[in-house]
Amino acid sequence: MYNQTSSPNPNNFIKTTTIIHLGLLIGQVLFGTVVFFSAQNPVVDLHPGNDVIFYVAPLMIIAAMFVGSLLYKQQIKKSAEKTTVKEKLGVYQAALIMRCAASEGASFFCIAYTLITANLFYLILAGVNIIYFISIRPTREKIEEALNLDYNEKAVIDG
Repeated sequence: MYNQTSSPNPNNFIKTTTIIHLGLLIGQVLFGTVVFFSAQNPVVDLHPGNDVIFYVAPLMIIAAMFVGSLLYKQQIKKSAEKTTVKEKLGVYQAALIMRCAASEGASFFCIAYTLITANLFYLILAGVNIIYFISIRPTREKIEEALNLDYNEKAVIDG
């Protein structure tokens, strides 16, 4: 019987983690695209007036990047305590999901606010955040470096 709470299978880990990241990315891009094409009279308005969100949104994007990276690094440190590659990969996947969730939340906020205001400034902010999101895409090299895997541990991932 398959146990859903078990650690990821090392042989499929990179593929699974990449698919999770891609799914989260596609959700942001699709939502942003729908909002862009459904906005009524969209403009890029750089004059905030009384709109506090004009200042909050960029700070939220920066904070999400910072907090996501901080949580990621804290989780990755825990992988040193693990003895098996499977356990280390489980820690990495949890860390990556936390990092992605912080970034994704900020993007969704900006995209939703674009829908409310039709101000494409917020969609541009989300776009910048999506570029950051793409840059944190998990690759074999990034995973091996983050977890500080030795030659034998790398061989387990390769199958």
